Amino acid sequence: MNFLKSLVKGTPPDPTSKVAEILPISHEPSSCNPSLCHHSYSTNCFKLDAAAEVEPLWETADSADLHLLVSTESTDWQRDPFDAPGTVLGTIKNVLNEGEKIKKLGLKLRISATSLPLKDNEEYAIYKDQQKCDILVMPWFIWMKGITSANFENTLVELLTILNDGQDNLPSNIGDVTIEKDPARSYVFLCSHRTRDKKCGITAPIMKKEFDSNLRDLGLYRDIGDNRPGGVNVVFINHVGGHKFAANILIYNKGGEFIWYARCTPLNVKPIIDEAVLKGTVFPELARNVQKYASINW
Repeated sequence: MNFLKSLVKGTPPDPTSKVAEILPISHEPSSCNPSLCHHSYSTNCFKLDAAAEVEPLWETADSADLHLLVSTESTDWQRDPFDAPGTVLGTIKNVLNEGEKIKKLGLKLRISATSLPLKDNEEYAIYKDQQKCDILVMPWFIWMKGITSANFENTLVELLTILNDGQDNLPSNIGDVTIEKDPARSYVFLCSHRTRDKKCGITAPIMKKEFDSNLRDLGLYRDIGDNRPGGVNVVFINHVGGHKFAANILIYNKGGEFIWYARCTPLNVKPIIDEAVLKGTVFPELARNVQKYASINW
């Protein structure tokens, strides 16, 4: 947050030079004419407090070395979905906070619950009861499927050890956990955690509707179960921080770009797809954080 400390009285500093050190800058407008939106919407639901309208966004959020995104099929959760003793979600939180093997990796970690679907088979009840889960590992675009309280830590550590040696020797299984490469080119995550903040529960579905419509026009929309390669998945996620800046958008591209935007409305959706998703370029005025990871070769 050192950048915020550099604020002087008057106009806040321009983050463009800071962002440009990490990812290329987009020189296109970050919003479009309302007539280009696929759906009408009320501007009131995106209205921010006066202070949040002008507060600098840059470095108000942290990126992570590793982001674990758990399928729950829900769009809203209890205040902390990982505060769940006796479940695999509770174990994940405890292991990431206290696991000795995890600590030795020295990674900055983030965990999130998502609206990604549960297993649609004979194990559905076990998944619904949170005794098993599937985890999308970002920025690697890899799935660990069949995670339990017993196998989580060892599976994650072994997977990261393998990836540390390169992307060419990814196994199909680690113990009883299935390891799969995700075929999407990008994931877009929208905070929909209404229990934490009503505004997020209102804005996220509106944003997703606009994203999905624009992605359909480009042939990039992917529904649940559509595993054609090269698509873009738009997914709901639990609390990410910064409700006052809603709507928050987190983007992971296989090119290695991570972009965290805020203060977004449907007017930003088409430019975000055209620039951030398809080109990996950034609108500095919307950015809370950006990061460049290794490109993914699958």
